Amino acid sequence: MSSIHVRPAPLIGMAALALSSLLLAGWYRLTMPVSTPHAALAVSQPSAKAVDLWFVDQPDGSVLVQRSSDAAVIAQIPMGEGGFVRATLRSLIREYGQGPSIRPPEGFGTLPARHAFRLALTEQGQLLLWDPLSGRMLDLKAYGPSNRQVFFDLLIASESTP
Repeated sequence: MSSIHVRPAPLIGMAALALSSLLLAGWYRLTMPVSTPHAALAVSQPSAKAVDLWFVDQPDGSVLVQRSSDAAVIAQIPMGEGGFVRATLRSLIREYGQGPSIRPPEGFGTLPARHAFRLALTEQGQLLLWDPLSGRMLDLKAYGPSNRQVFFDLLIASESTP
């Protein structure tokens, strides 16, 4: 009959490594200062241009884009068009069903009629879309130049609309 000899030194070494990793991570978390989240940094950056916009679902399937300060119509996205805008907004509001503190004012599944999103162009050239209800911020550069341009056009239209 063969006997298996287990040497305890490697097992003890692995356990010590795992334990020291956990202790080091815990110490770091407790002693290091809390950093400012990305969204808070981006919101606090000086912006060259910024506008708060409402995106209102219409009965015909289109989306009305309004400036929240005076309800001026900036654009209307017809049904079947503006897929990137629709997908971006839906990705921001889908979080409302995931926590007790985040709820849409008018129900989940449609864009709330009076929920403003901030669209800002920073002095560094970042185009950011911020959802104040969820706290999420999207840097629109990450989605490519043509998709960024869609939101940039909304920012420009908000300035040129009386």
